[in-house]
Amino acid sequence: MKCDHIDCGSTEKVWLPYIVRKHDNGLKSHPFCIRCGMVKNIGPDRARGRGYFINVISQIEKHLQNPGSSVRMRLVVKDLEKIEDFDDVYSMSKHNQEKIFISILKKYYKIPDRTIQQFL
Repeated sequence: MKCDHIDCGSTEKVWLPYIVRKHDNGLKSHPFCIRCGMVKNIGPDRARGRGYFINVISQIEKHLQNPGSSVRMRLVVKDLEKIEDFDDVYSMSKHNQEKIFISILKKYYKIPDRTIQQFL
């Protein structure tokens, strides 16, 4: 079940490594959810909403101009909706979202990773 996260107070924050795309940048204080205990991602690599990735699919389809692309777009969106915490800023980073998105997109579109990365 998805948690409706509530941040802890500023005095309860925990000091943890500040990691941006697998590069350690020292320590920073991170808020956590008082309901589930999940630590919030505070870096610039924050998770995006599903709408961001749906817009990326739309841009790719306009670029490719393939027939039947709306069906494939719907299949990609359905796969994204199946991932429960895909747009959760506490448990997901944008880098991880991009990896998941690319793997799902490659199931339905025959395009290289490079092309997908241009639109992200």
